[in-house]
Amino acid sequence: MKFVKALTTIAKGAAAGVALGVALPVFGAVGTITATGTAIASIGGAALGLADAVKEDDE
Repeated sequence: MKFVKALTTIAKGAAAGVALGVALPVFGAVGTITATGTAIASIGGAALGLADAVKEDDE
């Protein structure tokens, strides 16, 4: 069950990363959405979700 919980946390992190990437165009041309930017945001969010899952598992 811990594996499923970890995957859920990672998926939530990836979704949050994409949501942040979508919100960035408010800041102008620097935040323009591209496929690469979306992929990076997703990977970054997933990495943070994984880190959170590992941290939760240690506690």
